Amino acid sequence: MNNASKAGGDPRIMIGPTANTEQCKANPRSAAPAFFGIFALTVACFALLCAPATSWAKSTQDLIVEQAAGQDVTLNEREAAVLRRTLPIIGRRYLHKLDPTPLLKETMEGLKEYDAAVASMEKAAKKDTAKGAAAHGEKAQKRRKPSEFRRIALALNKGLNTLDAHSAYLDPESYGELKIRISGKFAGLGLEVTMDDGLVKVIAPIDDTPAQRAGMRAGDLISHVDGTPIKGMTLRAAVGRMRGLVGTTIRLTVLRGEAKEPMEMLIVRDIIRVPAVRHKVASDYGYIRISAFSQRTEPGLRKAMAKIDDALGAASLGLVIDLRNNPGGLLRQAIRVSDVFLDEGVIVSVRGRMEEDNALFRAKGGDLAVGKTVVVLVNEGTASAAEIVAGALKENHRAVIVGSRSFGKGSVQTIFSMGESGALRLTTALYYTPSGRTIQAWGILPDLLIESDRQEAGRREEELQGALSRGEASPHIVGPSATITGDRCNELLAKPMDDKNLACAVALLRAGGLDRLEHLASSLANDGGKAAHRQQHRQ
Repeated sequence: MNNASKAGGDPRIMIGPTANTEQCKANPRSAAPAFFGIFALTVACFALLCAPATSWAKSTQDLIVEQAAGQDVTLNEREAAVLRRTLPIIGRRYLHKLDPTPLLKETMEGLKEYDAAVASMEKAAKKDTAKGAAAHGEKAQKRRKPSEFRRIALALNKGLNTLDAHSAYLDPESYGELKIRISGKFAGLGLEVTMDDGLVKVIAPIDDTPAQRAGMRAGDLISHVDGTPIKGMTLRAAVGRMRGLVGTTIRLTVLRGEAKEPMEMLIVRDIIRVPAVRHKVASDYGYIRISAFSQRTEPGLRKAMAKIDDALGAASLGLVIDLRNNPGGLLRQAIRVSDVFLDEGVIVSVRGRMEEDNALFRAKGGDLAVGKTVVVLVNEGTASAAEIVAGALKENHRAVIVGSRSFGKGSVQTIFSMGESGALRLTTALYYTPSGRTIQAWGILPDLLIESDRQEAGRREEELQGALSRGEASPHIVGPSATITGDRCNELLAKPMDDKNLACAVALLRAGGLDRLEHLASSLANDGGKAAHRQQHRQ
């Protein structure tokens, strides 16, 4: 049997560790988020990958030969073997039934484009040789020999772009890097990124990493790396330039929405270690930040809750669970985190084309925060596994969701290992909330929408190139229960907070619920602040 991993990752690549899987980890596509995704384990039938004698395999070979001949493309045996393995998997396991011909045609176009680019480079190299053979010789020695899978990897990923934003072929090098990231320890900047109109877009800086400390923000666009333009690079190539040795400095040219001119940012690469859970104890509430869903998340959450209980006891008004800019992670961990706050009820369901892709997960662990109010903070960077948790707690009426609509990454990717040929990450199913509503492209709406003067950073799932549609899913029946501004929330607190979204979560806890917060905010608007003054004295 060959191992396969399910992933509901984010349409993005991480410059920093992605969430771990039990056996292997699925990062978002090398040319697109991952989005940082959700992972579980499944098994792919060996015959699916290695059955050249079947009629399906024969028809695949015929199709490859036909398309290659039709576009005058030559494939070596290794490249043809990759296609012979990937096409049957796609045909049998993709989310929807499809005709592989358009994908294969686009792949052949990608091969032709690659060959044309190589020919152009060789022509330019000959000109350089004519100008100065010695200088050209030095450059040639420094030039890294491309991987033998590079040509088919770039071309096949061009073809997979016709399916959706997250399916991708991982050549052996990429697959090896994915496994390295399981350790959660390597040199980088600490950014999660995707491609946006030819530039690298920051989905979110990872907590306590060089990128975050340097001031990088969600929505920033990186146009140059050490003076080299990003335009024309694949995401993988751009990410490769941003990685390097520990202690070395990189210069990024950053475009930020409100800034008129590009900014130059110097960042020193470091080992990226991302704690899944952090917490702090305030005078009357506990704050828990979940930055990703790795194998350490649920145990870390339980430890954090125990420490908060020890510190506050009966004085605790409740918990703030911060899922902002959380790109996702392990499916099993999302289920376990949700279960920490639930006695019963559905957490999430998974529905795919194959029976083996369907599953329904229910709560069974018992609510560890029984009797306490739980507020969950979300924003446009809250994706995948984080959206599962927010949706489960909202629809089971266990938490008040505060912030803005989440990212909307609701698809499942399964990783099919192909031995020495690398791996295929393929979209095989969708996630649904307890009420049966799809997360895909809709996201999770907050109960309390925090209005903001600034433009929301970055794009959501439905705006990504090649994103899966919302399909037949119905829209949200109702919008947020209430809206408020961060400034108004701060007026309700004795001590204003720089983090205005957190201020709203704390104001809600101290008000005693969403209805009470709405009443206080309305009173504040009507009596010029006297109600807020009285509330502050009670805090």
